Amino acid sequence: VTHSVDIFDTGLSLAWKNESHLLNIPEERWRAAAVVLKMKYLVVVGGADKDWNATASCLIFDFSSNCWSTTPASMDLIEARNSHNAEILDGKIDVAGGEGQVDNILAS
Repeated sequence: VTHSVDIFDTGLSLAWKNESHLLNIPEERWRAAAVVLKMKYLVVVGGADKDWNATASCLIFDFSSNCWSTTPASMDLIEARNSHNAEILDGKIDVAGGEGQVDNILAS
């Protein structure tokens, strides 16, 4: 379980690094998925806490203000999940697979 975010620089360095401004993520979580939305936001979707509890909540990092925020409950996933995939398709975040509560494998 971590508060850190690793970034892979696809530019000149082609190396992984920790960005200091991303280290203060508001909630520890692991097995989360993350996507970059509109080149403005890093959205961390779902994941698990230190007790292995899957979460439906999302966290957003705003690149322009260098600040993390939590999202309102209305933006939570339909079902809590960890170890899942997320991608952007037609401007929408799609989430698939993973594990829900009590280690059940999710088909959606």
